[in-house]
Amino acid sequence: MFDIDGTLTESNNLDDESYLQALHEVFGFSEVSSDWTSYTHVTDACILKEVCQSKLGRVPSAKKFKAFQKRFLELLIDGAEAGKGVKPISGSSYMLNKLLASPYYQIAYAGGGWATSAIFKLKSARLPIDHIPYAFSDDDDSREGIMAIARSRAETYYGQLFSDVVYIGDGVWDIRSAKKLGYSFIGIASDDEAKALFKEGATDVFPNYDNYESFLVALSKS
Repeated sequence: MFDIDGTLTESNNLDDESYLQALHEVFGFSEVSSDWTSYTHVTDACILKEVCQSKLGRVPSAKKFKAFQKRFLELLIDGAEAGKGVKPISGSSYMLNKLLASPYYQIAYAGGGWATSAIFKLKSARLPIDHIPYAFSDDDDSREGIMAIARSRAETYYGQLFSDVVYIGDGVWDIRSAKKLGYSFIGIASDDEAKALFKEGATDVFPNYDNYESFLVALSKS
């Protein structure tokens, strides 16, 4: 089960910039904390609700919610077209296609963004989308809820129950959510982000998927 931003796509910076810009354009908010760990759940829906609750004293209306989602996606597209791009994490395309062809693994996506933005990033990075069950921030405010829904949809789609689930993510919130659900975890990070994952208890952290065999060994033992 894969996260998207920072795990499969190099899109964290573009995502953060677009999210904060959309908050400013749609709601007029400035000086919004980009320390995502400060929010109850690191998902697009939860962050938007908590920012509005803090700034306005209420959650956004359905109309404003949709306006924000629309503008956020537009900014992502504009940023990608302006050359910032959404690149795949090195080796991710090869890795996903190998797993899709394997009889031993089934794939699902579960990320904290909304489906429209997540699918845009996957398409921009030329990563597989078809025939892969997923859940995103449209489905639940919490990352644990998203991951649980993705598992349920995967079990329905593939027609089998999964006794072992491995979540692959890049943030400390990813490993914390995996632990709460009893999922194994593999990190995709480097430098300080990798150190943070090891500090949270991760045993396998890779900067990318270039060493597919090593990743597969970690996947097999998880």
